[in-house]
Amino acid sequence: MKNGKRAVVLSGGGTKGAYEIGVWKALRELSVEYQIVTGTSIGSINGAMMAMGDFEKAEQVWHHMVMGDLMQEPPQEKGVLQTLADMFFQPKEVRRKKLIDGAVDNSPFLDFVKDHVDEEAVRSSEVDYGLVTVRARDRKPFMLPKAEIPQGLMKDYIIASSSVYPVFPMHMIRGEYFIDGMYHDNLPIKLAESMGAEELIVVDLHQKPQHPEYAGRANVLYLTPSEDLGGILAFDRKKIEENIEMGYRDMLRKFSVGRTF
Repeated sequence: MKNGKRAVVLSGGGTKGAYEIGVWKALRELSVEYQIVTGTSIGSINGAMMAMGDFEKAEQVWHHMVMGDLMQEPPQEKGVLQTLADMFFQPKEVRRKKLIDGAVDNSPFLDFVKDHVDEEAVRSSEVDYGLVTVRARDRKPFMLPKAEIPQGLMKDYIIASSSVYPVFPMHMIRGEYFIDGMYHDNLPIKLAESMGAEELIVVDLHQKPQHPEYAGRANVLYLTPSEDLGGILAFDRKKIEENIEMGYRDMLRKFSVGRTF
């Protein structure tokens, strides 16, 4: 490492997050070290697993992920849109409850996070960790390093960061509802900088950079997918495998053109 701390910054993007596992695989092969990882939404989940340091477990999670890991029924686009539209013709209190409850049942996702994130492993890791979520009532962003996440609530904050409202329900923490961090920052570079990062490996799940102002900086390796990653709720096994491989090869290619972190 040249100077200071290095961070890996992970984007939100649902099942597109398979790409981030391929990037992690490449970083391991390249022996690239990092001291911080930040993420929003699916990036907060992958980031927690990176902080835990168990690549093999994370890889298996993605190789076997199915729709039932995240929701009870597939969200048909027309059905979701109709559900959301119908909300606005309901009495105020009914409408409020439907908005809080979301358009799909994500109870399997709650179990998924609880099963795959080890809070104590994240807290004891030498790799610092941070996530982004948003308080629903006033849209106040919470950009939280792990030291600022209350003990015992890390999984809840990860679920909150990944609550793709209004498709997924809002998530309640200590009497307050929270929603997906993408409503503030889907690619939390500034959070990483606030945690002391001086070098950045930014993994953007959009082909068009979400933060183009960082893409040309000397201290930033800014990676975008070489091809379209598909939809955010695409559980096609072939596409997930292709996206893992794409992340792996894109990162190797990025280093082969002269980057020397």
